[in-house]
Amino acid sequence: MTNEVGWKFPSLNDGTREGFNVSAIDMFKSERLQALVREMIQNSLDARSSASEPVVVRFTLDTTADLEETGFSELALYFSAAHKLERTAAGKSFYRRAIDQVADGNITLLGVHDYNTMGLTGPTYDPPEDPQSGPWLALVKGAGMTYKESNSALGSFGHGSRAPFAMSELRTLFYLTRIDNDGSRETRFQGKSILQSVPLTEVTGEQQWCVATGYFGLREKCLPLVDSQIPSWAIDGRPENDANALSVGTSIYIPEPYGVEEEELLWAEVKLAVIANFYYAVLTNKLVVHLGQHEQIDADSIAQAFDDVVDTDLINTLRPTDKVVERLESARTVRHHDLAGALELDDFGTISWYLRLDGVVGRRVGVARGNGMLITRAAEKLQRFPGLKPFDLFVCVAGDQGSELLRKLENPEHTEFAFDRISDMSERKSAETAYYKFQSRVRDLLREYASVEIDEEVSVDDLDDWFRADFGAGTDSDSGEPNRALRIAFKKTRSHRENKQTERTGETTTSGRGSSGGDGKHKTKGGQIPGEGSGSAKGALRTGLPVRNLRVVRTEPGSGVADVSFTPVDGSRRTLVLLRSGDSETERLEFRTEAEAASEAPWRTSLEFAELSATARKRLRLVFHSDDLDYAIEGRLEP
Repeated sequence: MTNEVGWKFPSLNDGTREGFNVSAIDMFKSERLQALVREMIQNSLDARSSASEPVVVRFTLDTTADLEETGFSELALYFSAAHKLERTAAGKSFYRRAIDQVADGNITLLGVHDYNTMGLTGPTYDPPEDPQSGPWLALVKGAGMTYKESNSALGSFGHGSRAPFAMSELRTLFYLTRIDNDGSRETRFQGKSILQSVPLTEVTGEQQWCVATGYFGLREKCLPLVDSQIPSWAIDGRPENDANALSVGTSIYIPEPYGVEEEELLWAEVKLAVIANFYYAVLTNKLVVHLGQHEQIDADSIAQAFDDVVDTDLINTLRPTDKVVERLESARTVRHHDLAGALELDDFGTISWYLRLDGVVGRRVGVARGNGMLITRAAEKLQRFPGLKPFDLFVCVAGDQGSELLRKLENPEHTEFAFDRISDMSERKSAETAYYKFQSRVRDLLREYASVEIDEEVSVDDLDDWFRADFGAGTDSDSGEPNRALRIAFKKTRSHRENKQTERTGETTTSGRGSSGGDGKHKTKGGQIPGEGSGSAKGALRTGLPVRNLRVVRTEPGSGVADVSFTPVDGSRRTLVLLRSGDSETERLEFRTEAEAASEAPWRTSLEFAELSATARKRLRLVFHSDDLDYAIEGRLEP
């Protein structure tokens, strides 16, 4: 390597001295690998070359001992200067580890390589007299610069470009890209490190401070290496179908990635991130992911990949965060949907949707846009759904107009929408109007498929004295008198277990307050309502927290034996109760384990587990009174 090639941290020129903390990197630290996979793949999807073929992303793991070719012998001088200068415990610890890792003599490189993309095109130099823009400048030489190829682009190389730096224990990356450039092909390579300002006297002898960001390549103007100048390790590290030809696309190398101790576990964590964030993109053949040398996730294998990670003990080993567990529910909805379709919305475009009703406890809507990356499961105005049965809905806004609108509302992490991200009030009002139409159409869809059905309606006046209010007399000439008509509807809902309609009327005895001048008791078909005083309930009081995704499936028709599976809410509640659930009654079910049934042991109404995990499904076989399995069943966990 000649003296013209190496690391250069430009001089500060009496500008602002930069410290160790970088907020654009710190915001990704809580989910380093998840953020890396999300940002890298969505950038690759944005640069898709042929719409008829999927984007291919490969993850590799290699080790190099050539510290000169990677420039780390020189970069270690900056680590040492920063360690000497830094005063915070976190900063000193970071630089101490970096120095030790380089001194070890071997550098581990996590590679992320994409294919069927256009590569990092555009100019590599941005002269002040003729400002330039393009993907290369935005990603490699920019900070917070926005560049996107289309309205549906998920990212724009802004804050998200810092996510890979959060994954590197050296806060350093290397970019390799090959592009079609005016009829010929060009290969570019450059390193980038984000540290902090240090006195260059400690490194080069210059009487200057340097900026926090440095580049590996041609020192003159911090330009990239091209074609034959590129070190062999970078070319060799990119997998190719043709060993003699470097394909168009981009490779990013992440030195000393965080938390990589076992390669097999690393690929499992990457697979989890792909499933949680890009299940729909893979399913619709927009994306194919390769893990290491052997495993491939594509449209044909994504369902099995989901089952292998989520519905096995592997999820306990990976210990995903609550955010990841939540994202997996959208993947589960696409994987196990009950209904699916597409709709067209004026000024918004195509919206694809998947709806899951079976085994759902809450009411959530997951929203993706563009190429299919899940953005949020708590979208603005799509969080409360009174009057609907439990459901989980996934929607992907594929139309350019709708995708562009949602992009404007996204935060830098691509995890939520907020109207205050649009500063121009006129534009914000227009966005709110368009978004209102979108969420209104989503609600119409849910009312169509997830409404609680009314089978029969009866008007009675027996309960007026307790429930009346000044709502008018119920006639055209409203005199302000209490309305004497009370409507009771008999609802039909679908069992979470079999999506089977079950009528719920029930009997109940409930405490209440009567009108003055009487004992306050009125008879109803379901029982009596006492006035002042305590009452009793035939049904059991709901305690604890509901389990997630409860499934109770008979082993054979008419049998009282059923396979029960559920996901716990957390690890602190370990006593399971099962309830026959209705609108007007909730009754604990009696059941036994198979061993207890064989020995004719007494029936039980709860079952305590030695250990439960919030991320692992629990499966067991229980024996019930056969008739109880004809009802909707609710599962709850008590401390």
